[in-house]
Amino acid sequence: MEAPNRQDTKAELLRSAERLIAEKGLGSVSVKMITTDAGARNPSAVHYHFGGIESLIEEVFVKRYREIEAERALRLERVTESDPQARLVALLEAAIGPFLEACLEDDGRVYARFCLQFVSDPRFDYAKLILNAGAQSFVRLSEEIIVCLSEIPRARLEPRFRQSFVIAMVQAVSFSREVEAGTALPIDAAVKEAATCLAAYLSAPV
Repeated sequence: MEAPNRQDTKAELLRSAERLIAEKGLGSVSVKMITTDAGARNPSAVHYHFGGIESLIEEVFVKRYREIEAERALRLERVTESDPQARLVALLEAAIGPFLEACLEDDGRVYARFCLQFVSDPRFDYAKLILNAGAQSFVRLSEEIIVCLSEIPRARLEPRFRQSFVIAMVQAVSFSREVEAGTALPIDAAVKEAATCLAAYLSAPV
């Protein structure tokens, strides 16, 4: 068998880290487990390619998130509602829609489970990573939500943004389970339900 080249090894490390963390939980996965699963001959492969396990995990998150970001940006351009509450729900549909649609496929469900582990770990600042990755739709979404919820003080709204992102990951994992069980709502209805619940959380009276 031909030995994998450096790019192949790097890609396998990313895939193995994503799947193992999704299956076992972030705290239960070691560098050795990832290296072995990826078939890397060099036990220092994670350090060589990424500098450490934290950087590897961050790259797993950002790599696939960029694809979701691109689709979200397109959907935000199509939001036309003017009523603040209707616009808020439409914005959140545009935000979470690509993520839930990805969960219709095996790899998207793996990523959703990985993300729930990732965003729940205090070592990682996912909002900073998203911004550093050039996710302009994330900035635009935040700005538009602030306009829709002008009655909510910024000091209250900003932590709700972060918490709603984690809630969205829980929604995606729940939808993934329903897809696998054959009990999921049609995708449009699932996106509407998720967005409506997120809007209710963000707009709850102070």
